[in-house]
Amino acid sequence: MSLTEETIRNFLEKVADSSPTPGGGSVAALAGAISSALLEMVCNLTIGKEKYKEFEEEMKIEREKCRNYREKFINLIDEDSKAFDEVISAFKLPKDYEGRKEAIQNAYKKASAVPLETAEYCIKLMESGIKIAEKGNKNSISDAGVASLMAKSAFHSAILNVKINLSGIKDSDYVQKTKNRIKKMEYEAENLHRKTMEVVERWL
Repeated sequence: MSLTEETIRNFLEKVADSSPTPGGGSVAALAGAISSALLEMVCNLTIGKEKYKEFEEEMKIEREKCRNYREKFINLIDEDSKAFDEVISAFKLPKDYEGRKEAIQNAYKKASAVPLETAEYCIKLMESGIKIAEKGNKNSISDAGVASLMAKSAFHSAILNVKINLSGIKDSDYVQKTKNRIKKMEYEAENLHRKTMEVVERWL
């Protein structure tokens, strides 16, 4: 069964048990999905309201973006666990197997690429989030704030998972390029979150 088909209780039990998956990467993706859903809610509470009529079409566009992001995050919950399961499987290969080292390296690269994608989608989500906070229903401004906090948490959680998997990769060029990319993304995420929370705080 897919992790996303589990009940909340069962999913949390799987996170809590002694297996390394689902772990922080899947939890990061779940946080992204929750953030997306909250932003969709704010859009839905804005659309159809006379007071926000001038923003209705824009809110419909942002709602659709957030819906797509939610689906992407849902897929990433499973993808992250599967990617790290491949790392575990690679380490279980016989030590005298010629392709073992390459298999481990490839698995680590995939295990770093999946949470990096989660982080990238968090930034996309935060770009929508600031627009929704600015133009959405102000009765739900706290929800827009929670969504931004969740997206920020999801972003940094995903980045931690990228970094720990990078530590197992021998390809120094790959590692450095990814680290450089992370630095740019961290700046962008912090900037988007700060601007969103400035909007939120003005209305509280």
